[in-house]
Amino acid sequence: MERTIRCIIVDDEPLARKVLVKHADQIDNLEVVAVCTNAVEAFCHLQKGNIDLVFLDIKMPKINGLELLESLNPTPLVVFTTAYREFAIKAFELDAIDYLLKPISLGRFMKTITKANKFLSGHHVHTTFENQPQSKDAKSESKTEPELLYIKSQRKTVKLDLSEILYLESLNDKVTIHTSTGEIHTTQRIGYLEEKLPSHNFLRIHRSFIVALDKVSAFNTIMAEVDGKELPIGRNYRSHAMTVLQDHPH
Repeated sequence: MERTIRCIIVDDEPLARKVLVKHADQIDNLEVVAVCTNAVEAFCHLQKGNIDLVFLDIKMPKINGLELLESLNPTPLVVFTTAYREFAIKAFELDAIDYLLKPISLGRFMKTITKANKFLSGHHVHTTFENQPQSKDAKSESKTEPELLYIKSQRKTVKLDLSEILYLESLNDKVTIHTSTGEIHTTQRIGYLEEKLPSHNFLRIHRSFIVALDKVSAFNTIMAEVDGKELPIGRNYRSHAMTVLQDHPH
């Protein structure tokens, strides 16, 4: 049974709020906790905690949606709802899980909720993981982990040596595996591949990126450098990523 998602809707347009509330009423496990007309009102609700998801308009008076998200720490999952395409890159940088262009159809809305359900399940596992020293049993198990990853790519199964992987990049429901010898493309989801990769060698730093820890040449609080490329570290992954990167021998 899927968990109940507690959400708030933030939009200064009455019609837009009405459409989102109507769509939300069609989803059994989605609970609308509050409907806000501006960012200040939303901020007050978010400070109380226990909000999983925010449907957030961008262009609003005084404080816009992007500014609101930047002010939050920690952040819930955020879906931007807007009539403007030009903010999509900035939304991606702020680790929003989706970007809905108005008018928003019920079908597109339901796809977003499916994504939120999957992300919340995976994110829960991620945030409860603690980077503790391995027990003897755990160390012995890690030695037996396979050093190969089998990837479905272009109607074939590709056998990939884990030591060749630089990083994984997810874009538009496809994943590109960047290796020392080239790129491999697959429709297998990044969350599925994350489960197959040994956690002591690979780290999810963003909803769209997984890096091989031994290939990280430099990092700070917002990026990890792999093969000369600066990959973003998402806000929701930052605390755990910093702990792992600082502890991992380079």
